[in-house]
Amino acid sequence: MAERRAVTLNARENLYSQLYDIVFQDIISHVYKVGDRIPSETELMKRYDVSRITARRAMEMLAANGLIEKRRGFGSVVISNVPDTSLQHVRNYECFCMRQGALPSKVQVDASIIPAGRSLAKQLQVDEGTSLYRLCRLHLLDSEPAFIEFNYYENERFPEAIVRDFSRESLRSYVNNECGVVWKRANQTISASCATVAHAKFLGVPEGSALIHVTRISYDQHDEPREFVDSFYRPDYYRMEIELDR
Repeated sequence: MAERRAVTLNARENLYSQLYDIVFQDIISHVYKVGDRIPSETELMKRYDVSRITARRAMEMLAANGLIEKRRGFGSVVISNVPDTSLQHVRNYECFCMRQGALPSKVQVDASIIPAGRSLAKQLQVDEGTSLYRLCRLHLLDSEPAFIEFNYYENERFPEAIVRDFSRESLRSYVNNECGVVWKRANQTISASCATVAHAKFLGVPEGSALIHVTRISYDQHDEPREFVDSFYRPDYYRMEIELDR
């Protein structure tokens, strides 16, 4: 049962809005799951000491938001834990290195062919031991290290990558134009991590310092994973802006 919270008569917010918010929070936090029956108008009246008009108005607002549905002979049932009015889809996002006007550059630290371990094999959906091309680049702003980036590709599909210098040419242009890859979608994860000895050395921060860890799996026009990117940002250089829509 949901915890009882007070509906206050002397509050500036309408009583039905307060009651709506109480039940709304219980629904979106899964106190009431999809398919669960929520308290009836009469039960809400008794539990929160409100009028029938107040209880009815709150229920109408929940129904209008696509959260509940009234069913004859059963009562009001939760049909969704996500309101119709919520912003659910990422329309656009941009990552910024936070130094306006700074001159960006990159240094190719390493390029090598490595066997896919269990984790990388899973990310790229290849067999363990498959030859992967790994590219490591350090990105700078006004010659100051901002983030270090590791790119992984199945070597067989990008056979000339190992002889290219991607500190001088565009990796994205090579993948798109010379290898014929058209990107369809990507899954990106952002988390916190601590700087290893290697990260600390490249980024000029103490070992154990907080970093922003960004991973991305990019899928081609055939919906197959073709690229895994593993990046570590200094937090004082990182900002993300996200535009959402319904």
